[in-house]
Amino acid sequence: MELPKKTIKEFTGKVIKIIQETPSAKTLVFDTKDIDFDFYPGQYVMLNVPYEGELLKRAYSIASPPTQRETLELTIKRVPGGKASVFLTEKVKEGDEFLIKGPYGKFVWVPQMGTNLVLIGAGSGIVPLMCILRYIVSAKLEHIKATLIYSNTHYEEIIYYQELEKIQKGSNIKVVYTLTRSHPPHWEGYTGRINTSMLLKEIEDIPTNLYYLCGPPNFVDDIAQMLHELGVDKEQIKKEKYD
Repeated sequence: MELPKKTIKEFTGKVIKIIQETPSAKTLVFDTKDIDFDFYPGQYVMLNVPYEGELLKRAYSIASPPTQRETLELTIKRVPGGKASVFLTEKVKEGDEFLIKGPYGKFVWVPQMGTNLVLIGAGSGIVPLMCILRYIVSAKLEHIKATLIYSNTHYEEIIYYQELEKIQKGSNIKVVYTLTRSHPPHWEGYTGRINTSMLLKEIEDIPTNLYYLCGPPNFVDDIAQMLHELGVDKEQIKKEKYD
């Protein structure tokens, strides 16, 4: 399905709030109330990041839904040894301004594309998937059925955990977690990597859904392969890879 392109805009965004999501991830909230910025759930922007005398251009998925017009949220996870991610999670303060350009990307969802969604993410790959979930909730799209399967290394690293717990109280959204390295004693979710038996147990009518996969390249490729083997047509699988 070919959607009309959203107008690409370049603007200066001021950071008005910083949210500590996990020990390694922060959300930067930019003021966009005077900017007519529109995008599809799942798209990203380019951010100009000053770093030791150079200007780095980095792509970040939009975390906030398009229904939220006054602010734009980008959630950034610190990458060990990274430049931009370290600067954005350790040095940025409220009042700082950044040049933002977008929206970009074809990893998008709108209701007319499909009403049964399965979102599968690892780590910061949750960000565009969260944008989709927030859109479903904020636009009150109760006819949309969504399942999120979300993999992290440790419990403390689950981004948006409290909000996801609240979201899944709605009857049309289900959230499934798995932890691959360690888990607390009270943990009731899965442990280990996402595998075929987990998909079979948690997803209804596997071949008929629309799938959105986001995370490290190997993770995305592995999940796509599992879905192919379970009878999902490749046209039904959208992929976004995070390095």
